[in-house]
Amino acid sequence: MKRGIDVVFALAWLLLTAPLMLLIALLIKLESSGSVLYSQPMIGQHGKVFSLFRFRTMFTDRSERGAEKRLTPVGALIRDLSFDHLPMLINLLKGDLTLVGPRPMEIQAVNFEEDPIWQQYFQVKPGLFNYAVLKMGKSWTPSRASRPRLNQALELEYRKKRSSITDFQLLIQFLIAYIKSRGNVKARGTPDSETERK
Repeated sequence: MKRGIDVVFALAWLLLTAPLMLLIALLIKLESSGSVLYSQPMIGQHGKVFSLFRFRTMFTDRSERGAEKRLTPVGALIRDLSFDHLPMLINLLKGDLTLVGPRPMEIQAVNFEEDPIWQQYFQVKPGLFNYAVLKMGKSWTPSRASRPRLNQALELEYRKKRSSITDFQLLIQFLIAYIKSRGNVKARGTPDSETERK
């Protein structure tokens, strides 16, 4: 049932946003060299590694940017509106993600041997929408690096209360947060980390 909802949601939104995604892809291609999509290896359910798709928001050619400039103008705009996440609908359709679940994590951020909490964290499939991001909002991005335990604790809290009703309530809360934040729940005006280069 849950997988069926994921597929229907992904197909519906891929169709609805197809014109917007084509426009974004065209603008990215016209603005700078490099691929339209950025594929990042991430940790998913049971420690499985998968490629998470986003629109590329950074310059790939050093000659096209200044010494400190990493985000392209189009990239900065689509980040502020969270449109760079639209290709993640492909991951939802493929089954890498579910609608609501813990955030998938970068490979370098996870060590299953030194921190066994990650074993619990990844017992469930990661989500397109995340409880920890919703709870922390604008503080999520800096807190992920400075307070990693908080992210884990919130996602484990979600796991305990996880149900169809809870997931529906969280989706409504995300919609409200998206509207109130004018499209940027996490306020990601700049790159999330120094390791993200594309």
